[in-house]
Amino acid sequence: MSSYVDKEFFYYLRGRELLLYKLLGSRNRTRITQTGILQSYHNELMYPDENIENGLRVEYTALNEPFVAEAFEDTSSKVSGTGISFTLGSPSFISDSNSGFNFETGDRIRIVGSSSNDQDGQVASSGTISASRIDIGEGTITSETAGQRITITQIPKEVASPDSTSSINLNKMLCLAVVDYVKAMIHEERGEIDKKEYYIKEFYSKLADNESNKRIISSAFPVSPFAVR
Repeated sequence: MSSYVDKEFFYYLRGRELLLYKLLGSRNRTRITQTGILQSYHNELMYPDENIENGLRVEYTALNEPFVAEAFEDTSSKVSGTGISFTLGSPSFISDSNSGFNFETGDRIRIVGSSSNDQDGQVASSGTISASRIDIGEGTITSETAGQRITITQIPKEVASPDSTSSINLNKMLCLAVVDYVKAMIHEERGEIDKKEYYIKEFYSKLADNESNKRIISSAFPVSPFAVR
């Protein structure tokens, strides 16, 4: 397999098919003219001329759960510590000796750091839900004593049949961008191109704002010896 697959290989999506191409560089073309022989070089794509022996690894981002029960900003419950233990039984439950749980019934949770219980699960819809214990309604756990530094985080809960109370599985800024895009498509169907262009502009503006919010910029200024500190 080629060493520079990120530079030499390209793909094209055709429905559910992934078409793979290889860059064929330095393709020369000779043309005879009245002034002599001219040669031009072009980059062309071709089907790969080598076998992929160990399979093809494709990394991508997909939104598998487009609609969730709560807004992205509301799924913020999290606890981490070495006092978390697991008990298998009827019902199975998770305990925290530091009483740091702040989950509610039906919350989706992700367990990380456990020696045998790393998984996604769900808090039971009934039973004991307190600061020191939560019953598990979904997921299979194994009994494990405290000692490992375990982190339990609330994650979005998918809604199979979304309604007016459901939320898009995006942050607030991107949700507003989606609204602008939908408005743009509605006005395009009505033939109102000026309004469509306005909402498309707002759509891209919110996308840019969302990306800029991720960048942390620090500034340093020299301080004179006699400056007030």
